Amino acid sequence: GQGWESRPRVGPVTTPGPDCWLHPAVHPAPSPIAGTGLFTTAPVPAGAEVMRLGGRLVTTAGLRELFAASEGYVDTIVVDDDRHLVLPPGTDVHFGNHSCEPSVGWGPGYSLVALRDLAPGDEVTHDYATSTADPSYLLRCHCGSYRCRQMVEGTDWQIPQLQRRYAGHWVPHLQRLIDAASAAGG
Repeated sequence: GQGWESRPRVGPVTTPGPDCWLHPAVHPAPSPIAGTGLFTTAPVPAGAEVMRLGGRLVTTAGLRELFAASEGYVDTIVVDDDRHLVLPPGTDVHFGNHSCEPSVGWGPGYSLVALRDLAPGDEVTHDYATSTADPSYLLRCHCGSYRCRQMVEGTDWQIPQLQRRYAGHWVPHLQRLIDAASAAGG
């Protein structure tokens, strides 16, 4: 992983765009992990932006209301204390599956970047633990990687091994929490 000095600085929460963007070489297809996933159709180099999330920012109370009123799935990531990004429905980025050995991680703003060179046919996955701080979040994992944790929890951002592995590739809010805990000696 990257050293402390080389980590990108995490800035204030910015307003996301209204829509999501997906690299032109990434498309939905049947996934061995779960249902439909996102797959590359051409090489994508390490560090390249693979997707950018958009939507609207809501409070925690507003997010709870959305969950209560929803009959389907609500795509969301934590952005800050009491701020969550809710993705627009019907976007292909919805098909991004979790993996405990992900191919993309968080980059600047609301983007996910390739963590390694991706070959045609690679599944574009991210570790959902890098984008949630909800202690009630629980996902039974079937990614099949040798690093599979079996259960992904909303408190996984506190695991030191994950903090080191994904250094600089957490959503900004979680990176700030990790940096603050590190500075406090925790």
